[in-house]
Amino acid sequence: RYSLLEQLMKFKNTTNIRGKKSQRYSIIIPSAGMGKRMRSYGPKSLIKIAPDKNIVENQIEIINNNFTNHEIILVCGFEADKLMNNTPKNIIKIENENYENTNVVRSIGLGLRAATSDNVLVIYGDLVFNQETIKNLKPEASSLVVDSSSTMKDDEVGCNISNHYVEQMLPDIENKWAQIAFLIGDELEMFKKICWSRDKSHYFGFEAMNEIIEKGGKFKSLSPQGMKITDVDSSKDLTTARKIL
Repeated sequence: RYSLLEQLMKFKNTTNIRGKKSQRYSIIIPSAGMGKRMRSYGPKSLIKIAPDKNIVENQIEIINNNFTNHEIILVCGFEADKLMNNTPKNIIKIENENYENTNVVRSIGLGLRAATSDNVLVIYGDLVFNQETIKNLKPEASSLVVDSSSTMKDDEVGCNISNHYVEQMLPDIENKWAQIAFLIGDELEMFKKICWSRDKSHYFGFEAMNEIIEKGGKFKSLSPQGMKITDVDSSKDLTTARKIL
């Protein structure tokens, strides 16, 4: 038999161990953009990539399969009601009502206002990816996922990488950013300031990352083994997306 004190200490230690294993994550999916080339399809997140599955359903399914202690924050804009009404009730839904005059940084900023964790994973809302992409994506440092499958398009933003860290992000170079970012610590705090600054609401995501790097922030480059990923910007991309499933 254990004394009451011993039982309390045992419970405390078990709780700490479990807490470490089930660290909480806030997963933000910015999906407010109109996507002019795909406008006739409605919100890109609702585009069907299989007879019984759309983009956001695929994302949520994979997220739930790989994270046990998390919240999903979906930021809507274009046809927001349609997107909100056709996604699970157990996720957080926020509307960027000024989506036509702002960019993705503003949407992410709204998601950050609702986030309850200091471990933030950003996954763009038009991405189609497989299980391996985020299967073990629980890093201990701020990181950017870099496409290792060569399925991201040539005109996407690439990463200059040195000693496993991203030094700069630029269009039209190799090692494409997969539009997935994990932020903690100093990088998260700098990211919040950028996203919450009204005069930077026009920023693309890579512009925010570059500003963080210029101010001394660091992002590890991650290329998960077996990763397959693409973003859907046009109807032609759907063929590539469906091959990933």
